[in-house]
Amino acid sequence: MSQKTDSEAQAQSIQWTQKGPFGLGSVFVIVGIIRQWPILGKTYMEFIEGKGYLSLMLGLIMIVLGFSVPLLIENEKDS
Repeated sequence: MSQKTDSEAQAQSIQWTQKGPFGLGSVFVIVGIIRQWPILGKTYMEFIEGKGYLSLMLGLIMIVLGFSVPLLIENEKDS
């Protein structure tokens, strides 16, 4: 019975740890898109040198990190 509650607590912990990077990454992506607007009329160099490029890339990296949280936590458990 204790093992079941431990696994449920761990699953809930993984979900909360995953929601953090997703939420913060989404905010950064939205801010980056707003600062880069209009995106379609820019060349590649104008896009990279734009004001919102770093926040957009940081947001995308954080979202990918959010996807990898369950994999990282499960690997530590198996080791």
